[in-house]
Amino acid sequence: MTSKLSKKDLNRVFVRYIALNCMNDYPGQMHSGFTFSMLPALEKIYSDQPDKLNEAVSRHHIEYFNITPSLAGFPLGITLAMEEENAKTDDFDVTTISGMKTALMGPLSAIGDTIFPATLRIIATAMVTEMAAKGSALAPIIFLLVYNIPNFLARFYSLKLGYNLGSDFIIQSEKSNLMQKVSYACSVVGLMAIGAMCAFNIKISTPIVIGGSVKDGAMKLQETLDSILPGMLSLILVGIIYWLLDRGVKVVPLLLGTMVVGVALFMLGIIA
Repeated sequence: MTSKLSKKDLNRVFVRYIALNCMNDYPGQMHSGFTFSMLPALEKIYSDQPDKLNEAVSRHHIEYFNITPSLAGFPLGITLAMEEENAKTDDFDVTTISGMKTALMGPLSAIGDTIFPATLRIIATAMVTEMAAKGSALAPIIFLLVYNIPNFLARFYSLKLGYNLGSDFIIQSEKSNLMQKVSYACSVVGLMAIGAMCAFNIKISTPIVIGGSVKDGAMKLQETLDSILPGMLSLILVGIIYWLLDRGVKVVPLLLGTMVVGVALFMLGIIA
């Protein structure tokens, strides 16, 4: 495929794409940001076809689009490649462009949400939590660097990759179940990150002793729990909170309730 777009054109798309999530509205979510991002490229692709340019801009602006912003460059790049094909062919079916966007939204959102908000953000938070607690001014800077550098790299290279692969990627990924495999792997990594954060940042123990006093050889409940699964109480707490969130409990009441229950259990000598 002979490309009309240069590296400079794609860089212009990338700069606009940074603001993708700044134009959300509930009916179409990121549709305005998606159209705004590719507008300079569309104007070049359809430089001598004003009717097709108007049709493409209108089509993308009215279509619903919602995806993890960090990976939106991939469908954005594929869309530009397919729009180039549409510019060359009078009988090109533009509904395939809409179908491609719809097909990629779900899998890429699952992958992107797992990698960036659910994993990378937690890892970045875990790295700087102790520094922030000690009042270090470097904590927010390190957090922003750890979280945003991979974000911007993903945005930049997903755009280039999508444009270079074009619509052939959809066919190949469906044959090999690539999206499902990547999504599953990312989910595993995300769960591992959440587990690690629970173990290192949530400290709960119990002073309960069973069978008299420690001097008499009584059993420390905490040591027994640690022998079964270290950090069991922390894991139980996180599990309860996730369950309550899934049941629709709001965050603020949940935080206040956790504080009240925690103080009560501490006063009763159940947790330390």
